Amino acid sequence: MKKLQRRFFILLLLSWAGSFYHRYFFHSIQIDDAQQLLLQHQPQQPHEEEQAIQNTTIRQPAYYRPPQNADDIQSQRSGGNEQMMISPTSSTTLTYADLIQRSMGLPAYTMRQAIDAANTFTAQYAIVVYDPEKDNFKGYYSQNHQWVSSVAHKKLSNTITTLTWLLRKLFPERFTPDSPEFVMALSGGDYPAVRDRGCIRSNDGGPCGEGEDDKQQGGRNNNNNDNNKAPILHFGSVFSGPLFPNLIAMPMPGVHLNCFTDWFTSREVCRHFLPSYLKPGGLVFGEDVGLFWDDLVPQLVWRGTDFPFLSNQNDLEQPSFERYVGDKIDGIVDNHHPNNEVATAILRHEYNKLVPRWKGVVLTAESEIEARQTNTLPRINIKFSHVAGDGGRKRLAKGSTEYQGWEQIGFPVAGEVMPLRELAKYKYHIDLGGGGGTSWTGTFEKLAMPGLLFHHVTPTKDYIHDLLEPWVHYVPVRSDLGDLMQKLEWAESHPNYARQISDNATKFMREIGTKDGFERVFQNNMVKPLRRVIEAYTPLDPTSKKHNGAFRQELTKTVGFNWRKPFIKCSGETRFSCKLIGSWA
Repeated sequence: MKKLQRRFFILLLLSWAGSFYHRYFFHSIQIDDAQQLLLQHQPQQPHEEEQAIQNTTIRQPAYYRPPQNADDIQSQRSGGNEQMMISPTSSTTLTYADLIQRSMGLPAYTMRQAIDAANTFTAQYAIVVYDPEKDNFKGYYSQNHQWVSSVAHKKLSNTITTLTWLLRKLFPERFTPDSPEFVMALSGGDYPAVRDRGCIRSNDGGPCGEGEDDKQQGGRNNNNNDNNKAPILHFGSVFSGPLFPNLIAMPMPGVHLNCFTDWFTSREVCRHFLPSYLKPGGLVFGEDVGLFWDDLVPQLVWRGTDFPFLSNQNDLEQPSFERYVGDKIDGIVDNHHPNNEVATAILRHEYNKLVPRWKGVVLTAESEIEARQTNTLPRINIKFSHVAGDGGRKRLAKGSTEYQGWEQIGFPVAGEVMPLRELAKYKYHIDLGGGGGTSWTGTFEKLAMPGLLFHHVTPTKDYIHDLLEPWVHYVPVRSDLGDLMQKLEWAESHPNYARQISDNATKFMREIGTKDGFERVFQNNMVKPLRRVIEAYTPLDPTSKKHNGAFRQELTKTVGFNWRKPFIKCSGETRFSCKLIGSWA
């Protein structure tokens, strides 16, 4: 009886899946309205020292923008010469990043505000203090914060090492024994380890409060809270909307931050932004390797690692075979519906519970079923090439113990590893977000390729995303992939427009790989943020040149017992001047 009930349940799912295919693949195209936000304020007159970099923003030509709604699907909008700011949020809240890019000053902040801003976080937050009497920098970490992992805090320490060197070299007149003290707040990680998870889960576009105490004083929109005033440089992905307006996206640790320091040291663009024919492991541009639009494989492809997705913001899951499928198909044989199709129907039923990368796998399985029925090439090819093991170590997905059950029934979860040169042979790409909601280097690599990028627009973004425009450099896709098939059908039926967007993206990445282009990125995403933060800091006594340890007494009093003693000390004189101190050494 139980087996009959189980068979009935499976057949119901398959019946539902069949009706889904009819609706899913043959509906009319509905392109979501692109969210556009015109600049509401003219920037103030730039500071005199910024006149030399007035043109540092990478200017985009008036490229064609595809139709923004279904009624206009067959007509081309006139691009004109107007410049618009495309925003991922409808909010008009100005963030600190907005102020910086508009050459406006940041709100003044104090040492206490930088220290108190730690209340916003649960981990990976530090303050960097310049002591003019000692002429060195020290990093402090809150006693109330988790010491997450050695890997995470090695990244934080390495970031401080790089940052103090850049501060010393970029602004030598500010960091001398005759200068006042300086305190800067920074954080790291895939995305900010903020305390107010309720706010980021609701994600309704407004600024977040700072926990229960703040909510009692006015809640999420209490912008007078001191915790919101100190600018915080976050080296990683930040929230797309102005949930924490004082968070400023900075280059991610590792490849990106190293590329910035390499540029400052040698004025050479690192290999990750150069064509592969110049530097092995670099970007693959179609014309450099003989790959052109009309010759590309007409399939949407992705390879990557099976990571969680913004786990602090949602409860989305990475399905295990045993929990989701194994007990439902065990012992059932149906010649009309093989087990992999049964598994596909089950996962479609649970689709909304899955992380985006697994949603992509489900779309692949459905696409392969359709391809077998129509004897055509599957439209989607999203598979895992790696799984994440202990300590973040990656292992090959094919043949892994995690996917053994899936592979035994022929479910397309694991795929072969594809180097960039192989991926570049495909016409459509997607940069599915991982643990921090973005793919970091994956976005840049795919923008350069001759195919079209479907950019995964999630609740987070990276430092360079604000230089890109939807429908100019990429086709935007919702975080839940709910419009991916619609957008893919649009691209397939509008090849000239799709090709133009791809060409725009390629030109953009080529520009960044030039000396002039990378200098603009360096100025906009490193020099300007650091300068604005330095200018915004209010020293205890900016006129005094005789410190006599007064500021250190104030620091000790302000920090109190809630902060650990300094965990890192740096001179900033060389690129690797820092050393761990005390119990951290």
